[in-house]
Amino acid sequence: MPWLSLRISATGDAKAGGGPRFFISVPRKVVRLATERNRIKRLIREAVRLDPGFGTGGKVFYFSVRKKPARPNLEDVRKELLSQNP
Repeated sequence: MPWLSLRISATGDAKAGGGPRFFISVPRKVVRLATERNRIKRLIREAVRLDPGFGTGGKVFYFSVRKKPARPNLEDVRKELLSQNP
């Protein structure tokens, strides 16, 4: 089971200007320390910024952490996103 889940909604918000929108969920039940939750969110945002596939407009991306990763780095997050991104 992957530790990161990605859902993509094709219906974007018209008020958002047609650009992509991102929602990142790292529950406290899964990752207890706030510093670890914030680090995971920063890594996800950076991996999305570096990947040109997420630049398509009008889509909403929902990222959800399912289980605690063992000290992820940027390459771990990018590999996880590549395996999830269709």
